[in-house]
Amino acid sequence: MFAVRKNTQVSARCIASLVRQPLFARRCRGRNSTMYKNRCRTRYLKTSRVYKPKSMHTAGISEAKAVKEPSNRQLRILALRAAIPMIGFGAMDNFVMLQAGDLIDASIGVTFALSTLTAAGFGQVFSDVAGITCGGFVDAMVAKLKLPYHNLTREQLNLRKSRVFSTLGGCVGVVTGCLLGMTCLFFMDTQKADRLKKAQELTSIFVTVVEDGHKLVNAERATIWLLDKENEEIWSRVSTNLTSEIRIASSSGIVGSCIQTGEVINITDAYSDTRFNPEVDKKTGFHTRSIVAVPVFGKGGDIIGAIQMINKISTEGNTPDVFTHDDIKLLRMMSSHVSTFIQVVNGS
Repeated sequence: MFAVRKNTQVSARCIASLVRQPLFARRCRGRNSTMYKNRCRTRYLKTSRVYKPKSMHTAGISEAKAVKEPSNRQLRILALRAAIPMIGFGAMDNFVMLQAGDLIDASIGVTFALSTLTAAGFGQVFSDVAGITCGGFVDAMVAKLKLPYHNLTREQLNLRKSRVFSTLGGCVGVVTGCLLGMTCLFFMDTQKADRLKKAQELTSIFVTVVEDGHKLVNAERATIWLLDKENEEIWSRVSTNLTSEIRIASSSGIVGSCIQTGEVINITDAYSDTRFNPEVDKKTGFHTRSIVAVPVFGKGGDIIGAIQMINKISTEGNTPDVFTHDDIKLLRMMSSHVSTFIQVVNGS
């Protein structure tokens, strides 16, 4: 009737406690009968922890044997159905994060000097919000694909093999989606934010130098030009009475010649020199007479820019004058300080 574990020892005290029961003894025809003792043993085991019916022992085994193993085709379909939605979520997540992060980095990131990682963190916030709000849309698009169904039962889905295939399918899908979302990088100017941040840092440093520099040599206008080797241009947004950015070819004009040769150029009449580029005067509405340009050298001796002073004014009165050797010495000293500032900003 009951399953009794082998080698199970029942203490004599436990059997004796049952033997002393008179009603039970009368039913078994005496306390010393074999039937009486066997029934005492069974009764003890029934109330102890070692007792368990056969049906309970074999219930889990029979239930596990009843679950049919899924076929390879069903497992592939299961992985496919787990991968396709993750492709959509991964692509949307990366696309929104990159676009929002780049926009933040190039706008308030430059204004408040935020790091690129901080901008990327804000971009991830927008990406998570988009994932929550657009999750139903992605699911609806996946439902329209009419993917094949695996026809697995709940018990089959709970099998370890099924869970492994479902997890692997989801991982492959989200990686594929993220890679697809990153394709927008081919159409983005990823260096724009870095250029704007460096330009702002240089602007804050150079404004004081330019404003004090042109007064030091009694010039009407001072400009710091920086060399953009990638685009083969020289550009400036730090100039006396100038707020907009100017870009010209690196070999154009007096300052271009100074950067190309690495020599100081001092001209008393700009329009009589063939190297002078009048396009800058046309853009700014300024008339240039005398020019002096001093190169700015980097850490390795490479030329990284130039300082340009325009229209020397005599100290005796508001009359045109020419730049002297003493002015050039002061500009060389200023060039050395500018070089140090640029190296600090660039971390070199």
